Amino acid sequence: MEQKTLSRVNQIGWNQSAYQAWTNRHGSPNEYAKKLMEKPVDAVSHYLNLIGDVKGKKIANYLGSKGNKAVSFALLGADVTVVDISEDNRKYAMELATEAEVNIKYIVSDILEVPENEELTEFDFVLLELGVLHYFVDLLPLFKVVYNSLKPGGQFILRDYHPIVSKLVQVEGNKMIANGNYFSEEVVEEDVAYSILLSEEERTTLSKVNIRRWTLGEIVTAISSIGLTISLLEEEAGVKWAFPSNSPEGIEEKMPGLYTLIATKNGDLY
Repeated sequence: MEQKTLSRVNQIGWNQSAYQAWTNRHGSPNEYAKKLMEKPVDAVSHYLNLIGDVKGKKIANYLGSKGNKAVSFALLGADVTVVDISEDNRKYAMELATEAEVNIKYIVSDILEVPENEELTEFDFVLLELGVLHYFVDLLPLFKVVYNSLKPGGQFILRDYHPIVSKLVQVEGNKMIANGNYFSEEVVEEDVAYSILLSEEERTTLSKVNIRRWTLGEIVTAISSIGLTISLLEEEAGVKWAFPSNSPEGIEEKMPGLYTLIATKNGDLY
């Protein structure tokens, strides 16, 4: 499947009921903004532990969804830009920013087709996180955008679900079994991620999205080939999202659930 076709399908998927889903999950933008203003560090603490003080820094959050990370960074003094394909996501994010009394820039666009006049350049950090790479059938164009967005010395931070869990393993009884194909390159149809936040009736009307899951080796190789220098690849255990509620206690501690990768731009290749 070509990327443009995939993106059109997924744009439809992400413009159905995302605003309602985020309201169901976090409350209204006004309610959620109060929580973020009270403790702005909480939503971005993982990243602050890696990059430190963000005051005065220029941060891009590509495929930044509902904007909670962007608003949190803005509350901490950063200049934040979000690019996302969903107008519904933008609506929630911009209302969240308004209620939190901060400014963020939110561009509704396919990240591979952002208008040149938007000038996505000279960022100190570019952030991608939690279920975004699978919307691409080729990682190189995406990582070229990331590379060109960074200033020399700028850092790309990728945090995502570990492919061991997303591609291969599932829990049956008290055992973890390999029930998938880790090396599959297939594009598959799935429910849009936020569908679990909607009522059963609402879920039945939603269009599906198409995704292509990547191995860790494919991801690392693509980032390295773009010219970014990888300085950290950290795998995290203890993520309960992958396991049913009736799974044996502690089973999630025995395998990676997430990973974080940091790569630095050392020069200009593109």
